[in-house]
Amino acid sequence: MPRVSIGLTVFNGERYLQESLQSLLAQTFEDFELIISDNASSDGTQKIALACAAADHRVRYIRNRVNIGVGGNFNQVFRLSSGEFFKWAAYDDLCGHDFLLRCVEVLDRDHGVVLAYPRTVGIDEHGRVTVSHGPGPDLTSVDPAVRFGHMMQSPFWATSLFGVVRAEIMAMTGLLPSNAAGDHVLLAELSLHGRFHAIPEDGFFNRDHPGRALTKSSIIRRAQQVDPRLRNGPTFLRLRQVGSYVSAIRRAPLAQRTRLRCYGAVGQWLSDRVVARTLGSRRPFSRGK
Repeated sequence: MPRVSIGLTVFNGERYLQESLQSLLAQTFEDFELIISDNASSDGTQKIALACAAADHRVRYIRNRVNIGVGGNFNQVFRLSSGEFFKWAAYDDLCGHDFLLRCVEVLDRDHGVVLAYPRTVGIDEHGRVTVSHGPGPDLTSVDPAVRFGHMMQSPFWATSLFGVVRAEIMAMTGLLPSNAAGDHVLLAELSLHGRFHAIPEDGFFNRDHPGRALTKSSIIRRAQQVDPRLRNGPTFLRLRQVGSYVSAIRRAPLAQRTRLRCYGAVGQWLSDRVVARTLGSRRPFSRGK
């Protein structure tokens, strides 16, 4: 059994896939398997992936007959994994050579850490650096409710999901739920199980480009990218997201008082959004010049 399983999801990724695969196969930590899950691509993705699998015994290629959505593909590749640790990878992102090494070192050293990840650097479609991201919320508290509350207040921070996580902990979660913010929900659930560790080194290069899988679009469009079966309006999708948070709290092994505090964090999160939407709808109309 490999120590690390890498699950790479891809749909029509021929432009960036080869470079992404090279960054993973060049890792200084070599005890890993790489599972490529192709979401029914219609371009040259299959040819690139098959060539990679033929050249390296650590690589396995699976092709879906139909597109099962981003969330379904992410969950499938985790279920196919066998390693002690797990890492998701996207076909368009890049990893520094020591990515796995640094993350595994942290997880081996501190068993209270469930997820380790290096600093994220944004790059554009040509690989040029655009921005260096901050470390995200502080998820180092020993109190699960504090960690969960901090995650609830950081709705747009999700790149740490591409770090290295303990597979046994991931298996205890609901994985990526079918809603527009499934990545944030899963991170919040993981925070209930243990601390996160941000490695203060550039190591993950997150690419932004016009064909990116989860676009900065409406909640309905994002939800349908995660799960093509979703056809509901924004209100239902928000309620679905709240339900996912509640389910995560129910699943986690928490003391009753801690569980109640986590429910309170969800209530506060929802209240803040209701207030923000109410105030936004009452803004006076101003004529542009």
